[in-house]
Amino acid sequence: MKTKVLKEYPFQVLMMTITFLITMILPILMSYLIDNILEAGDMDTLVRWFAVTFGVSVVGVLFKFYFCVYSPVKIGIKNTFRLQTKSASDILRMNQSLYTQKDKGYYYNVCSNSCASYGDLHEEIHLKMISCLLYIFSILAVITYIDVFFGIFFLVYGTILVVISLNSAKPLYAMQKVVLPTQDKYLGGIRNIIENKAGINAIHTEEYFEKEYAKYVGNYERFVLRYRFFEYFCDYLPDIINQIFGVAYLFIAAILVFRGSITAGILLMGYQYLGYFSSPISSVCGILMRYKSNKIHIERVDELTLDAEKPNELTAYQKEAEIIFTANDLNFYKGDQPEDFLYHIQHMEIKKNGLYVIKGENGSGKSMLMNLILGNITPQNCKGNFSVSKDIGNNTFLTYPIFTVDGSFVENLYEKPKMDHLIKMLGIDFEDKEITSNPINLSYGQQQKLALYRVFASDTPIFFLDEPLSNLDIETQEKVMAYIKSLKGTKTILVVMHSSELDDAADGIILIKDHQASMVIE
Repeated sequence: MKTKVLKEYPFQVLMMTITFLITMILPILMSYLIDNILEAGDMDTLVRWFAVTFGVSVVGVLFKFYFCVYSPVKIGIKNTFRLQTKSASDILRMNQSLYTQKDKGYYYNVCSNSCASYGDLHEEIHLKMISCLLYIFSILAVITYIDVFFGIFFLVYGTILVVISLNSAKPLYAMQKVVLPTQDKYLGGIRNIIENKAGINAIHTEEYFEKEYAKYVGNYERFVLRYRFFEYFCDYLPDIINQIFGVAYLFIAAILVFRGSITAGILLMGYQYLGYFSSPISSVCGILMRYKSNKIHIERVDELTLDAEKPNELTAYQKEAEIIFTANDLNFYKGDQPEDFLYHIQHMEIKKNGLYVIKGENGSGKSMLMNLILGNITPQNCKGNFSVSKDIGNNTFLTYPIFTVDGSFVENLYEKPKMDHLIKMLGIDFEDKEITSNPINLSYGQQQKLALYRVFASDTPIFFLDEPLSNLDIETQEKVMAYIKSLKGTKTILVVMHSSELDDAADGIILIKDHQASMVIE
């Protein structure tokens, strides 16, 4: 477990151990009742015994509820939420090219199931297992002190219980290794329906997505049923073993009573300890089984933490320079196959504080050039030489789709300052509107204005604008173009455009055509 957001629990271990030791007093009191009070017919001592036993029982029940039942659940819940918060932070800090290597369903699974499993297992290993091991050794010590034979009997019983429990769980280990890809598809299927409902309805493909999701559900359902069978079988197996050894213990102990080696009270005490003994052993075995079968969840959360700490691959290509991007004899691919070739760049320089327009047909790779410069695409997609400025991270990127939260206009600025001149320039007339996120209750034009406001209100020296005029009325388009031109010389601006409104003001026009990307005006 490499994710260090979770701590250990020394106080809780101490209190759980004390609770277990309190429960060990009751069999001793029961033995004393039979051998010392009932045999002697001592009524006066019986009253005192009742007071002590009642007090121990009440304290034991209260301690067990809080420290053995509620406290572990509370810790597990807190662990889950801490890990989910950490995982969300890790996803946000992870470099984009690394993030896009996995499906969204994978990240949903990590933040839900994997974090929950990790949180529970951390509590079980660092709290329950330690306490249970101390409980096991305490019972062994007491029972061996009473009678060495009982100590040997308990040790054999415990060993057999451990071996059978761990070996019976092997099918669970094997199944857990293949469950997560199936679970990822199951979660990804419903995510696809939820996120794309409007589009699915618009092109009347409900039946297709229903069938696809039913297929994912069917595969996952069959796995869950098999897994639950083995899981409950493993949980029930210790009870079977306990019944067998319980009968064997009573038979052997009864012979010892007939021979006068032990008393009836000792027989009863040992039988109660045998019942106590199986519970912590089963708990330890269960924790070990769950750890092994759910280890992939732990590995996923830990991997997310490690990925968040990895530097952007673009770092190796960064230089201290007044040039934002330089490329020489560079081939750019959208994938790792020869047919994924996009275009060749013979030579290109994008300088600081310049205004550059990127043009080309749809699908030619305009936005991908921006993403390459930003480090959102792995440099492994390139063959040739290129470098970027170390200042490239201090940028703001206008991209799609726009995202909102349920709240006011100000809340959807995400702590960007409110600027009247931007509101006026963009013609924003929905300041008083309560914005919803699912679905977004803004028109496409309003969404574009909100996205542009967020960019223009950002205090960064570099702007990347991917089709800033989309869905805007003519008047607002003209104002946006004028505003972009007014920023020339004070910020580095890269703009993906289909029209020519910025051509006259541009320091360079990057044209992508016939698999070639070149600076045609500079």
